Amino acid sequence: MAKKYELIYVLNGTLRADELRAQMERVHGIVEASAEIVDIVEWGRRRLAYEIQDIREGYYVLVYFNAEPDAPREIERLLRIYDAVLRFLIVVAEGNFVPTGRRTLLEEETAEKAAESAPEEVEEGADESEAPGADAPEEAASEAEPEQNTEEVPEETPADES
Repeated sequence: MAKKYELIYVLNGTLRADELRAQMERVHGIVEASAEIVDIVEWGRRRLAYEIQDIREGYYVLVYFNAEPDAPREIERLLRIYDAVLRFLIVVAEGNFVPTGRRTLLEEETAEKAAESAPEEVEEGADESEAPGADAPEEAASEAEPEQNTEEVPEETPADES
């Protein structure tokens, strides 16, 4: 009886799109060899929590697949051998969990190119004091200070020992 599984893996995020696509196809081929892929969700480039092999950015991909109970063991064995995969995890899927915020590699590249080509809009001659939020750090500092307790606490006096 086939079970539902989720595989999430991380590739080197500093690679070009065509190299990433080739590595993803190879990983998907590994999974398809012993399972049926239901859905693939690309989470995109994200900063890693810690460096892995001197790499600070990873490309995350989530794969939903149906397989026999012994198939994940073989997939894990092959993914351990494949050096392009920095980290991976296979779990049994419960319910109909599908993450929101799908973003493909093509959408990500388009957004990066748009951000690079857009000129920064800066008003010349604008005074720093006229800039919106110029006094915000002072307000934030006063809000961040904890309120001091102003209640007076009676001092305890030692009892007379006689």
